[in-house]
Amino acid sequence: MTVDGFDVAKAFAGFLQGAPSDEALWLELDQTMQALFGHRLFTVLVFDAQQRLLKRVYSNSPEVSPVGGAKRVGDSPWARQTLLEGRFHVGSTRADLKSVFSEYERLWAHGCESVLNVPVRADGVTIATLNLLGKAHQYDGCDLVLARLFAQLLAQPLARILRQEAFDAPPAGVLDTV
Repeated sequence: MTVDGFDVAKAFAGFLQGAPSDEALWLELDQTMQALFGHRLFTVLVFDAQQRLLKRVYSNSPEVSPVGGAKRVGDSPWARQTLLEGRFHVGSTRADLKSVFSEYERLWAHGCESVLNVPVRADGVTIATLNLLGKAHQYDGCDLVLARLFAQLLAQPLARILRQEAFDAPPAGVLDTV
């Protein structure tokens, strides 16, 4: 049986109208993204553009990617494409992961060989990313319009979370870089 993305989006929009707790939001989102796209690892990071920091606010595998982990944002092709321009990043292979993520070996060990990074935008600015990682080539040809729809359904709750997050940057040596 095929999952109808529009029906899932309607149900998720109704769920959001109930003002769920952050914990309920993450669990519902994780299950929804799993049903629509599949993933081994799913994370959500909010982006503080002024400090050029990403902070993880959700992870389905905290042993691999812990909540609260922060990443400095450099001037990489990925950062320009995904964070500044608000365009998707689809990486299909281990080499693609290695070119973007400093923690690529940990990701490979968890069975992650591809990635779909979905920017969440508010007022023309990226405020967060939804990050799905799975088997090689898992996101090739996936429905990016549907992924964008879910990202935008999350813009309001993620803008609220971004305003609440403390971005006290840990020492430079403990941050991953993207």
